[in-house]
Amino acid sequence: MDRESTGLHTLFVIIIVLILSLSYCSIPSTDISESRHKISKKMQTRTHKGKLDKGSTAHELPVQDKSDEIKEVIVKPPSTTLTDLPKKLKSEEKPVDVVRSAASITPQPDIIAMNTPQYAVHKKGIVQFTHKKHVEVYLIACGSCHHDENGKPLELKKEDTPKGCIECHRGTQKPKGEKLGDKEKIAEYHFEALHANCIDCHKDHNKKNGDEKGKGPAPTSCTQCHPK
Repeated sequence: MDRESTGLHTLFVIIIVLILSLSYCSIPSTDISESRHKISKKMQTRTHKGKLDKGSTAHELPVQDKSDEIKEVIVKPPSTTLTDLPKKLKSEEKPVDVVRSAASITPQPDIIAMNTPQYAVHKKGIVQFTHKKHVEVYLIACGSCHHDENGKPLELKKEDTPKGCIECHRGTQKPKGEKLGDKEKIAEYHFEALHANCIDCHKDHNKKNGDEKGKGPAPTSCTQCHPK
């Protein structure tokens, strides 16, 4: 009986050993290789960290990190490119008040023909007023002739276009027998305003230049200004 129990015990141990060996052989080789790869990777990571702790340089960093930084720079486009700048400026342009250009300015003629169309008939020859000569040679200020409704002289520039005398002094024919003062006649009638302005200025000029009566050299009579 002892021999039989010993033999059975030995047989049982052999069977267990065979089962364990078979189960170990059934483990896939890929699992073993993966586990070995993980172990080696952990070892490399520990070695790399050790180098960094000892003062590794920037060029020892993994290449992958640098490529990631470069990608971030390339992917982010600039907010405004040089080619788009003119378009952006044009879109942001705002309308501004434009000063009258030189092309739109009507230059004053050198000589103005006093042929006012509001007169039905011109009884005398048309005066040729030398506007440029009066301004540039005689140095007559604009306000000497042009004034506002209160008689205040206007400060004008070359590009300004003042109203004509006839727009305020509208009368062209005085009724017979009408009695008005000098100021009233000048305010009412166009020809009275022109004569008072031109003749009075010429007389003052002549008196300052030696003629006590104020008759010359500047013209003061009808025929000296109105051609036949």
